[in-house]
Amino acid sequence: MNPTTAAFRVDGKVCLITGGASGLGLAGARALLDAGAVGVTLVDMNPTTLASASASLQSADKVSTFAGDVSKEEVNKGMVEHVKERWGKAPEVMVLCAGISQAYQVPLAEMPEEVWDKVMAVNLKGSFLGLKHAAAAMLANPEGGKGCSIILISSQLGLDGVPNAGAYSASKFAVRGLMSSAAQELGPKGIRVNAIAPGPIDTPMLRDWPAEKRDDLCGQCTLGRFGKAEEIGQTILYLASPAGAYANGSTIKVDGQWSKWC
Repeated sequence: MNPTTAAFRVDGKVCLITGGASGLGLAGARALLDAGAVGVTLVDMNPTTLASASASLQSADKVSTFAGDVSKEEVNKGMVEHVKERWGKAPEVMVLCAGISQAYQVPLAEMPEEVWDKVMAVNLKGSFLGLKHAAAAMLANPEGGKGCSIILISSQLGLDGVPNAGAYSASKFAVRGLMSSAAQELGPKGIRVNAIAPGPIDTPMLRDWPAEKRDDLCGQCTLGRFGKAEEIGQTILYLASPAGAYANGSTIKVDGQWSKWC
């Protein structure tokens, strides 16, 4: 194996992925398994959807599932304990992909408090809790955090806000702030922390949006198309692997230039 190919391997790594039953999380799981991960645990709300996702990976001996609401601390603590029991060690790669959108076209002046709270609970609090418990387990490894990676999923709306999506946009901006703080705390201990800001990707979340809104999103991308989930999966692999060994505190924008931020 040549050095470049080897740099994108994660042989022997144990990975934990929230939002792993579909979309970007599932694509990340597939990329990590293809690159040699020895175990991947998928976390999502629905046990039936998780079972279907696990079967689609066709790696039954390397995949486990854990159902729960990531906005609850006990779920985050439980999923890390599950990884340790199932794979014999703490996760070395944590992908915080669980997220929800808000109903589109909700002006801030009209947004119900419960909508704001729900989006923040899953997208921001869930990311915080997952990072908290994964990082603690990584640091407790015999090697400390050396060689570990935490990857948070932000969004192009975490770079440029848009009207009527204030809760979602604010949550994704905050995810980047969380990432930056965590990278400064954990980087010196060997744990790299980075974020990905995907653009409009062809996933179940995007398909729930009105057709005209999806067309508007695509039209703003200079590449003129929606992204593919596997393109984000490959970015997850880069950040999880030795190829990304010097990346810490970074947000990688993978959005077809939807956002003009750079």
